[in-house]
Amino acid sequence: MFIKEGGYNMDLEEFKKDRDEALASGDPDKMRAYCKKYNIDIPEDENTFLAGMHKAICNMYLMPDTKISLDQYEKSYSWLTSNGYTPSIMGGEE
Repeated sequence: MFIKEGGYNMDLEEFKKDRDEALASGDPDKMRAYCKKYNIDIPEDENTFLAGMHKAICNMYLMPDTKISLDQYEKSYSWLTSNGYTPSIMGGEE
């Protein structure tokens, strides 16, 4: 399936595959590369960027057929709670 985004065609399946791989890596640099590839704005504040990445990892872990491991979920959950965040995508800082 192709969608028109920002003046170019995008393969939705490739977009989701790339997203899942970037998140499953837990590597901020891979996440930045994914964002750059798909023209996704990256927050200037590093903690905001990392919080978003770790929240996405925690929530992707709950999805069927996830590529997120329990170890990666636990690392992201720990990062979030130790930095004053919750894993919920509905909540920000506590």
